[in-house]
Amino acid sequence: MEQSAPERAPKSRKVGQNTALKSAMRPRKPRLAFPAPAPHSPRASGQIAAHRPTRSALDAALGGFRTDCTASIDALKDALRGLARTAGCDPTRPQEVSRKFGLNKNLTWKFARVLLAADPFEAIAMLPGTEGVEIYLRAFEQAGVERHHTDAVREAMVGFDAVVARHFGDRAQLELVLDGLRADGNLENSRRLAFRGMSGVFGLQARLRLTVQILSPSPDAPGKGDVTQIVGLAGLQRLRPIGALPVFRVAGTQQAGGITSEPLFRGDDGSTREYLLRECSTYPDASVSVLSSAGRTTVELSDGPLGRIGASDLFFGSVVRGSMNLRQLPDDTHNNFVTSVSIPSENLLLDVYAHRSFEGTEALEASVHSTLAQPLSFDEVQQQQSMLPIDAAPERIERMTEIPDVPALPNYRRIVARGFEELGARIEDYRLLRVALAYPPAPSAVLVRWTLPE
Repeated sequence: MEQSAPERAPKSRKVGQNTALKSAMRPRKPRLAFPAPAPHSPRASGQIAAHRPTRSALDAALGGFRTDCTASIDALKDALRGLARTAGCDPTRPQEVSRKFGLNKNLTWKFARVLLAADPFEAIAMLPGTEGVEIYLRAFEQAGVERHHTDAVREAMVGFDAVVARHFGDRAQLELVLDGLRADGNLENSRRLAFRGMSGVFGLQARLRLTVQILSPSPDAPGKGDVTQIVGLAGLQRLRPIGALPVFRVAGTQQAGGITSEPLFRGDDGSTREYLLRECSTYPDASVSVLSSAGRTTVELSDGPLGRIGASDLFFGSVVRGSMNLRQLPDDTHNNFVTSVSIPSENLLLDVYAHRSFEGTEALEASVHSTLAQPLSFDEVQQQQSMLPIDAAPERIERMTEIPDVPALPNYRRIVARGFEELGARIEDYRLLRVALAYPPAPSAVLVRWTLPE
């Protein structure tokens, strides 16, 4: 289910509640440790302080595990060094060990990384499984190393596994814990696992979630801005029969503060407007129906084939006029826009095209928040507590002569061009702030905000 409509937040704070999706990006290999976040992320700047514990708080939360883990990893390192001395090799030179004992280089590389790791948590990430450890040790035994030297390594591994079992149950559970403590703080492994699991649970998934916000001066309301948004799903496919699927909802009237959301795109006759961008939407062997009730418009996609054969691309556009303050008011110091993430998606792309005359947008920041228990709150303390340790630092493109291409979404330029065409606006007058995220967690909300000038 997708819900996408601009809403007014409490105290005149603007909220665009969208349904987003994302351009392609493969997650980087995670690294363990506790470093500072990316320099342009809200967690780094302090503009939106993340609910991310300090090193001392992490140690306290981990209790005795860090102490026990350090002792067991140190014992393992001692056993590995003793084995290497006996065998006359340097385990931190994995290629030499590979040639001498006929071992796979990837396996010897892992043991080298364990020995070189400064932090025990980093060493854990490199530890081979039981089968890999046995392959490594048997190669030494076949080369003539006495069994009691290899057994010392086995005993150290048993000791480490006992520590893990006592504190977390098994290594799989430990990996989930450590994923939140990695150097880049992005929960990449957990997000990838969650995407697969949620896709199976809900029976659908999307390749890409898209939200485009075009922020323009309001011709009818001096000192205000119009908010145009285009939202969509690319590669939406069912994994089991689930019936009609609501993919777009908007409250057309009676929004807080008297704000009205209007359909963006002109129909074929040019006299009416609709939310669905038909020329860029495809839904093979399915149909789209528009339902209106109690001032709310819902667009539903009928049932269709499973898998890629029935994959649909659906894009919608709306505009809210005069909804955005351009300067601070006593009770309104920031502009906030929220993108709700509810459908399992491989990628999310959130693009904000802000008119270059709007001050403060060049410093726009983004953060990802859990909405597992409740929708994103506009209370600062609750926002901090719900923030996930995921860096979503925006990329900024200050000058453009044309709409940038997005290879993962071939229709992207055409979709955005239609929005600018409907507004009668020029891309040269806007700056772009882009948030791209692989495997956005669901349910969650991506908050973008900037400080209004005085």
